[in-house]
Amino acid sequence: MTIPAKKQNITFGKFQNVDMRVGVIRSAARASEAAKPSRHITIDLGPLGEVTSVGQFALIEEAELVGKRVVVCINLGERQMGPYLSQVLVLGAPHPDSPPDQAQATPIFVDDAVAIGSQIF
Repeated sequence: MTIPAKKQNITFGKFQNVDMRVGVIRSAARASEAAKPSRHITIDLGPLGEVTSVGQFALIEEAELVGKRVVVCINLGERQMGPYLSQVLVLGAPHPDSPPDQAQATPIFVDDAVAIGSQIF
């Protein structure tokens, strides 16, 4: 895997526009109709409600994902991905076993003591 070069600096003000929160995964079924092996994930954001995401987390078993707290970006807007609606982006890092033609990932997990819906800063 090639590590990309550092991106151009942004201002702290622009970074503050990104709304990242802690959510807990409630389900992570295979997204069988997605273009690449993916999961259709339901995420509980506590007082912000439940949302869905489609992500390339297919190399991780559903049982290993359900109940885990993850970092999600909630203000990127919705994306229709085939028959699936992705309302948030689950942040992740490259999965070490990802095939070269895919972007399989492992989610960024958060300690279970962190409240659901908490802001990431």
